[in-house]
Amino acid sequence: MKKFTRNYLSWLAALVLVSTTATAQNTTNRGSIPATKLVPAPGGAPTTGNPGPTVKLLTQGSQAPEFASLDLAGKTVQLADFKGKVVVLDFWATWCGPCMKSLPHTQEVAHQYKSAGVVVLAVCTSDTRAKFEPWVKANQAKYPDIIFTSDPNERGSANYDDRASKKLYGVQGIPTQLILTGDGRVAETLVGYSEGDARLEAALAKAGVKVDAATVAKGEKQIRAEK
Repeated sequence: MKKFTRNYLSWLAALVLVSTTATAQNTTNRGSIPATKLVPAPGGAPTTGNPGPTVKLLTQGSQAPEFASLDLAGKTVQLADFKGKVVVLDFWATWCGPCMKSLPHTQEVAHQYKSAGVVVLAVCTSDTRAKFEPWVKANQAKYPDIIFTSDPNERGSANYDDRASKKLYGVQGIPTQLILTGDGRVAETLVGYSEGDARLEAALAKAGVKVDAATVAKGEKQIRAEK
């Protein structure tokens, strides 16, 4: 039994789930990691073991709940700081491979549309501050148009189950991006990432941002194929 338990925990710690939403029209695999199911996450500490109530992933039209996260300097950042702007709320972790693959594209989008009032707030979740700080110091220069923060309810803490991604937004896997309109409502929710992904641009268009029509059409097709 002990051997089985050790093997099982090792399997969980190394698990990377490639989320497949293939249909007859779509065979694209979007990489994501089920953050809430990794016990522990690579390099992390165990969860509290208290799963709490299940919250469904927020969908189009939902009001985005307010929460606080901390930037590299320890300053509190809230959604209210970006009132009137279109916000890409990106939940990620330093140990998440698909998150790392998605960041270059997210940076491209952040740079291209910042003049249109788009803000990318990347909140590190299911992780630790000790992992977040050196990662941001080493990588912020590559992603100058992304605001990086971390959830203070870090992995291994007594309040881990209160992290915003789980308790307020119902995130089941990362990366998950919620595109918020200027009045704080969800225009679209995107899970996972793969090369050629244009869903983010299409979601920005839904939030009122002017985006190239061909790119929007491509992204909308990808979104429809997953629903």
